[in-house]
Amino acid sequence: MSYGLRAAIAYELLALGKDGAWLGYSAAAFALPPLMLALPSGRLVRRFGERTSMVIGGAAFLVAVLIVLCAGTSPAGLIAASAMIGCGVLFSVVGEQSWVMSVVPGGRLDFAFGIYTLATSTGQMLGPLLLLIRPLSPAAGAQPAATALAEIAWLCFALASVALLLSCVISPSGAGGAAAPTGGVLQLLRSPGVPAALYASSIVLTSLDIAIMYLPLLAESRGISAGWVSAMLVARGAATMLSRVTLAAMTRTFGRRAVLIGGGGVAGLALISLSLPLPPLWALVSFALYGLAAGTVQPLTMSWMTLITTLDQRSIAASLRLLGNRIGQTGVPLVAASLSSFGGAAAVFGAVGTGLLAAAVLSRAAPNDTQ
Repeated sequence: MSYGLRAAIAYELLALGKDGAWLGYSAAAFALPPLMLALPSGRLVRRFGERTSMVIGGAAFLVAVLIVLCAGTSPAGLIAASAMIGCGVLFSVVGEQSWVMSVVPGGRLDFAFGIYTLATSTGQMLGPLLLLIRPLSPAAGAQPAATALAEIAWLCFALASVALLLSCVISPSGAGGAAAPTGGVLQLLRSPGVPAALYASSIVLTSLDIAIMYLPLLAESRGISAGWVSAMLVARGAATMLSRVTLAAMTRTFGRRAVLIGGGGVAGLALISLSLPLPPLWALVSFALYGLAAGTVQPLTMSWMTLITTLDQRSIAASLRLLGNRIGQTGVPLVAASLSSFGGAAAVFGAVGTGLLAAAVLSRAAPNDTQ
């Protein structure tokens, strides 16, 4: 839902005559809640349980939709809606991940997080299809995606209502009401393996944002058509979904640590290869290989964090992981922008690929079993 509504908000801002800066304001409003409230949300889960956080998240989605319906013709209203969507994503994700961490046995973690991230990938793929909805009463000369904002919002209202209802009836894990772990966040950051897991999670997620953002620039510099770019993105998405369906089988066969190391290493080499002047077909193969390999790392970092933390630390671990992801998604693009001004998109792919290779090396600290 959030992926489609955010895209619709972006189109509406453009239809209102706003420039790219306003799209930046919308993105910043969405990212701000995780940066400011990630750790407090983890403490809330530890104190009151996952259901409370998920209910807050579902309610925030509903408020976001109501803002769009009531103030969707105001740029300020659309920015406020973006911020509420960010709150909804934050509290929902922290609650969901903490719940999985608390109730799934160690031997089933890879399977559970594989399915969880598969559902996320499916949402990323299906959400933008909301933009295909046509307005009931289009305004003359208006952009279809923009004038359909009300119809999209009403559908999202129904989806958010279902999400809120499911959040209210979810069985609590029993982790709520736990006492604060000694040392809190600082002790968690000093725990063996935690910084490495946070880095691996952040660089993999950020690499996807960078790859999607800079692939068109790379293609344009090499005369690769938009059709090939579209095919690369589809191949990446399909490969990522495949990796998550088969994740449990891979970890049973090769071990979690080997899959983490191999996933980070292959993903890094695939991105680095894109900095070379490859023909379009081989670039497509490399991008698909990147999607397949990187798709294994993100859910396995969730298993990794679960296995090296105690039950009362897991809500904080989930929120800290989300905070690390957002910091990476905020900071790395700024570095990438600087690199692209000197070496173009090829330099960006090479640098991010190197960062993934570093994650592969750090993944040697990951647990290889359920102990």
